[in-house]
Amino acid sequence: MSDPEEVLQLRASRAEVEGIKKELEAARTRQAELEEKINGLLAKQREARKKRRTAVLAADAAGVPRLRISKEVGMQRSNVYKLLEGEDSD
Repeated sequence: MSDPEEVLQLRASRAEVEGIKKELEAARTRQAELEEKINGLLAKQREARKKRRTAVLAADAAGVPRLRISKEVGMQRSNVYKLLEGEDSD
């Protein structure tokens, strides 16, 4: 005895919805992992920028020309000047 066509359609719909739900859960898990990785990288970036700022200030105090400082750290000169004036910039 086979099930009516309507019951088979219900089962197919259920399977489709459950499949999508599983894909969504997997995607959300990957998203959470990526967000965790991004947050870790942002924390590392903040620390690296603090070290860079310290190095720039030390180089400026040692009399290294500001043009050379900007080239060595890969920053625009205007941003180096802002950093030396106490403003945070990239």
